[in-house]
Amino acid sequence: MSSSSFPPPRFVFMEVNKRCNLRCTHCDFWQRTDDDKPNYLSIDHKREILSEFASLNPNGNLVICGGEPMLDFNDYFDLTMAARERELRVLSVVNGTRIRRAEVAEKMITDGPHEISISLNSHIPEIHDETRGVKGAFEKATRAIRLLVEAKKRLGAEDTRIYVMGLIFASNYKLIDGFYDYVLNDLGADQLKLNFLQPSFGQAGETDPFFAAESGVDGDELETILQACDQKYGLGLNPAWMGQTGMYFRSLDKISPEAIARGWGAGTGTDAHICNTYERNVMIDHYGTARLCFSHMFPGRKLVNPGDLTDFWTTSSAVRARMRKCNQFCGISHSVRRESSTLKGRAKMDAHHAEFGTVPPPSRVTMAVESIKAVIGK
Repeated sequence: MSSSSFPPPRFVFMEVNKRCNLRCTHCDFWQRTDDDKPNYLSIDHKREILSEFASLNPNGNLVICGGEPMLDFNDYFDLTMAARERELRVLSVVNGTRIRRAEVAEKMITDGPHEISISLNSHIPEIHDETRGVKGAFEKATRAIRLLVEAKKRLGAEDTRIYVMGLIFASNYKLIDGFYDYVLNDLGADQLKLNFLQPSFGQAGETDPFFAAESGVDGDELETILQACDQKYGLGLNPAWMGQTGMYFRSLDKISPEAIARGWGAGTGTDAHICNTYERNVMIDHYGTARLCFSHMFPGRKLVNPGDLTDFWTTSSAVRARMRKCNQFCGISHSVRRESSTLKGRAKMDAHHAEFGTVPPPSRVTMAVESIKAVIGK
């Protein structure tokens, strides 16, 4: 595929740190350290990369990653301000533990991300605390959300969005209706975004206990629940996305418990290809290596000199060809999936292609048909 077949990247991902102050059962990052921080990209180098990214796409987005990025408070805001100065939109998911006071919430609104997502696994405190591995995590996360919502109103910051990022798995998927009600009507957040169980982030061992224990989601029932919530709360959900969530768990249902327990080492994947990270994302790690997804299965390039980001993006057709055949479980992640969860999000993607005169990915109807064909084998 030539560089003219798709537009510039929409999102660049940059990491702040590796460590975390929670002990999530679906993530191993809390076992890591930043002992090699002197080898990380400097803020000056990050600024140079962001300038090049902004020249590629003046309407681009920076996504800030961790660890828990707010543990490095100054580094976090150095990066948000660098992006804001270049008129890039900033997105970030944090666990809320560092947003304890009104003044910190206000700083997040004025100097931080334009889209602030707080991780919350359930409206049931015990479920959130158990999966986050720290008692009291629910109280800290919900307090952060309330502080942010109040600060947004106080400052009249209509351009800022306060989201809740939920993880859905066997123990909580039947409770999604109550989750939406709590987030939208009690916490007052702008949106509940749903992520779905996948093998544990940074899986360190040969087995993946959380993935094995929590993969038993009925895909058909999940779709029915999402459709009912869409109607009840006026969510504007994308039918293709809802179909893909069901397909994802039907794919898992076909895998043996022994394979599931190996997590990323299961050696299989989803029935249908649902990822398009290679058409819109650049992930840049701590050391300056750019990739088209988080996986190291596919080669990246070290960004050393000005122009390296542009060259990487425009000369990676061979990598993209390989990635189009990848059905790894991470394809369900909100960061990489082809279909937005909402029709509004899908329209933004189509508008991006229209702006650059390129051909958009298959429509939601086409993707839904392809997913159904993949499931029934026709």
